[in-house]
Amino acid sequence: MRVKYVHFSPEELANRLSVAIEHGDEEEAMRCATVLAHQHATLRILLTESCYPASEIRCGWRRGAAPVGRLGWAGLGWAGPGRPLFRALSLVFQDYGFHPCVQRWIIGQCLCVDDRTVGSYGIRKDGDTAFLYLLSAKGVNLSEQRYKEDRSRAVLQPAALPPTDTGMPRSGPSARGWPAGAEGGRSALPPQAGWPCPTCTFINKPTRPGCEMCSADRPAHYTVPGSYKPDEAELWRMQQEEEGVLQYQKVSQQARLQNFQQLRQLDQEALVPNREDMECRICYLDVEPGKGVLLRECLHSFCRDCLRQLINCCEEPQVACPFRDDSYACGSHLQDREIRALVSWEEYERFLERRLAVAESRARNSYHCQTADCLGWCVCEDGARQFRCPVCQAHNCLACKAIHEGMTCKQYQEKLQFQAHTQAAARETSNMLKLGEAMHCPMCHIVVQKRGGCDWLRCPVCQTEICWVTKGPRWGPAGPGDTSGGCRCNVDGERCHPRCQNCH
Repeated sequence: MRVKYVHFSPEELANRLSVAIEHGDEEEAMRCATVLAHQHATLRILLTESCYPASEIRCGWRRGAAPVGRLGWAGLGWAGPGRPLFRALSLVFQDYGFHPCVQRWIIGQCLCVDDRTVGSYGIRKDGDTAFLYLLSAKGVNLSEQRYKEDRSRAVLQPAALPPTDTGMPRSGPSARGWPAGAEGGRSALPPQAGWPCPTCTFINKPTRPGCEMCSADRPAHYTVPGSYKPDEAELWRMQQEEEGVLQYQKVSQQARLQNFQQLRQLDQEALVPNREDMECRICYLDVEPGKGVLLRECLHSFCRDCLRQLINCCEEPQVACPFRDDSYACGSHLQDREIRALVSWEEYERFLERRLAVAESRARNSYHCQTADCLGWCVCEDGARQFRCPVCQAHNCLACKAIHEGMTCKQYQEKLQFQAHTQAAARETSNMLKLGEAMHCPMCHIVVQKRGGCDWLRCPVCQTEICWVTKGPRWGPAGPGDTSGGCRCNVDGERCHPRCQNCH
């Protein structure tokens, strides 16, 4: 018997359609669907929970990072894939305090709506992936007063969170079915104590230096309210932080003290040995740890034998570091205690004698005792006439620069003039000076002669660099490299003299 369905209401037709589908009656279901289509009825068909597996799904969450702040927790459970999504929103709100307005769920690359089940998005079993993104409360116009009211309602009536009616993703604070205008007309409550994380929007306690959820730094402009009183858990955390800081400071102080003691011990030693295998940059031999020397001023390392030979061959008062490469030349020097430890006592005495001789030759008013092989010398002061050598006890005349005991200065000068006319060597030296084959050193005034080669030569007594063609010093008063004086050769690309044969 055919029943005329045209007189039935849409609600009764929908119920008959549901029963027909449940019993597998295809003809009855088709007739009900046809009549509903003629009536242009608006339907929403949802599967009951009995259509899904009865086993409970446990979701294990991992905390991540995203532009809007992705968070995760462990232990959130649904009864099954047939549960609607708004139940998950309620569970998150009850357990973790995140309001449904700030929750955005993404499952299978879809932005979920509240009234659909998680099973419709592909969540069927444990291990399936779902993403929860959190928006800022400010972005969805969620006030603190509304949050507290909804929080209290969720605690008292955890199942009273209704789904939305639109079937579309929410875009405003009232999309959850929460009373959007509940806060209208009421006075705003004082701001909640704490600072919102700029990354994940979690409200942290005022004294916490970093976010409890994502470990982001506290905003630099935030200050702890003066009237705020921490709770017991916060006091315990602050105490642990203070103890950690004190322990760190204690360990740092012990490390600094230990380093200071090691530096003092090294400073008391004459030489600092190398701690690692190295290659000597002079002899290019491998040096084992402890067999080489680490120079204190520049930290360059060499073997002991090479440094010892360097000291014995050095003609300067200071021994320069021998490190050289294509782009750098070290300008540091060996310290005196390093020199004493590297050479024997006899070698060190000879080094001091060479150093003293260089100092004597470079002193402008120096005078050396005229006794043969005597090491005595002095620095003459203005007005001094005589110098008694402390080594040989001879009396030197500073005016005549000679020893003429028993004769006056006038008698000695007359003797010199007579010898100059009679001695051939003196006449030959005088002729060489007149012809330019010899010259006086511009510093110590001894007679020097060039035998060949370029126009650069060094005085054997005072070590002054001389330009032969100009008969003057090569450099200025500051020494090698000073072009403020001297012959100024190659300055601005010009030679010091038309006949210059390279004075370096």
